[in-house]
Amino acid sequence: DFSFLGGMLKIVGMVALGIIVVAIVFPSAITLGLWFSVAMVVFAAGTILYNTSNIIHHYNTDQYVAAALGLFASVALLFWYILRIFMSRD
Repeated sequence: DFSFLGGMLKIVGMVALGIIVVAIVFPSAITLGLWFSVAMVVFAAGTILYNTSNIIHHYNTDQYVAAALGLFASVALLFWYILRIFMSRD
């Protein structure tokens, strides 16, 4: 059961969102480089674990659409940041 990840993922998600907003507002002050992408891959992997645990333990069998959408969002986030890592390599 990975329900203990919920609180940590919320805090890390808010911090990441704050860093993204600062990078958009002040593009010369901060850049989202390779290390941010690597951190977001770890974050996305944690959300996949957390969402999969929630699907197994808290969703009913008739809630498959909501479960699939939640898991898809986590996988799409992971895929996006893996693409950013590969695109950043020159």
